[in-house]
Parts: sequence; structure tokens; C-alpha cells
Amino acid sequence: MRTSETITELSKALAEFQESVEQPTKSANNPFFKSKYVPLENVIAAIKKKAHKLGLSYIQIPLNEENKVGIKTIISHSSGEYIEFDPFLLPVDKNTAQGAGSALTYARRYTLSAAFGIASDEDDDGNAASGNTPSIQNTNKKSAQPAKVTKEKIAKVHAMFKEYADIKGGNEDEIKEYMKEKADVRSISDATLVQVNNIIKTMQELIAKAKEGQKANDE
Repeated sequence: MRTSETITELSKALAEFQESVEQPTKSANNPFFKSKYVPLENVIAAIKKKAHKLGLSYIQIPLNEENKVGIKTIISHSSGEYIEFDPFLLPVDKNTAQGAGSALTYARRYTLSAAFGIASDEDDDGNAASGNTPSIQNTNKKSAQPAKVTKEKIAKVHAMFKEYADIKGGNEDEIKEYMKEKADVRSISDATLVQVNNIIKTMQELIAKAKEGQKANDE
């Protein structure tokens, strides 16, 4: 992260913004987990409603690096002060315009929400901690020498995404992006063995429930 020589006025403005901002409604549905999140346009609307009066503005610069796309976010203040956040890059698993666009939209929403303090996703830590739902939230702590993930396991994860999407009649990219977010990884191939094993366990449970529901509907 880079900043201007001073960020005194910018920090004051951000503090006022976070104190007064109205958290936007989580109006978009995740079809796989029956959860809601704030779509990008609502995040932007919430920011614009308060930011301009406080002298705050932002720019987001699209980035392209090998098979990754992402965003560099810069918050500026009318005083000339700024904060330039580190690039947030995501791998593009499918080399298509749709795949790149989906990753960019997610990166924009994620970085804007984090920078301005917008709660854009449902918090299920309570359920995860009590064991009410499959949890992969706390698997992002890597050991000094994390175990390597085999290509077979990576292939198995992607096959499970496809199987679940086929059963539910949805898009496998959506379940994949959601699971990456829950596991706190930028790419399945970059995940630790513990993270991948937890993803597999979660997907096994989801697929089993989906099959039960499909069977019930057929009957």
C-alpha cells in the first residue's frame, strides 16, 4: 500500500464516512448457498451518497497479469491526500470475456467494500463456529511448510463444482467464486491441502443434499 506524505485529512474524512454511511441492503441472491450479498452497483451507490460531501473520491484501475485480472483501488481526498491499495488479482479459470468480467466485478466489489467499510456479504461466523453449517472460514492459516495439493485433488474440486452446478441447474463459476471467497483463497490451485480438503468435504455435503432434493422432486 502507498500513501501521500500525510493522510490526516483523508483519515478524518474516512472516519466520518464510516460513522455516517448507511449500509446497503443485501439484495442479490447466491443461488447455491441461499445467502445474500450487496451487488456492486449498491456498494457504489452507498459510497457516492456520502463520499462527495466529505471530499472523498476513488478510482479503480483494471489490471491484467498473465492469467489473472484484478483491480488497483485508490482513495483520494480533496486535500490532495491519497491511499493507493495493493493490487487485488484473481485467476481467470476460464479464458473467456465472461470469466474475466466476473472476476473483475468481484474484485471491484470486494476491494471497494473493504476500503470504505461496507459490509457486502452475510456474516456466517456464528453458525460456522457452532457447527450448524459446513465451515471453511478458519482454514486460511498456512503452516511454515504447507502440504502440497495434488493435481488429482484440484481436478476433483472442479469436478464437484460442475456436478453441483449440473444438479442445481446453475453456473459452476458462481459456486467456485463463492467457495474461493469462503476459503479465503485467490485460486483453488493456490490453496493449502487443509483448505482443499475442507472445500471437498463441504462440496460432498452440498452435493448429497442436492441429490436428496432432486430425488424428492422426481418422486
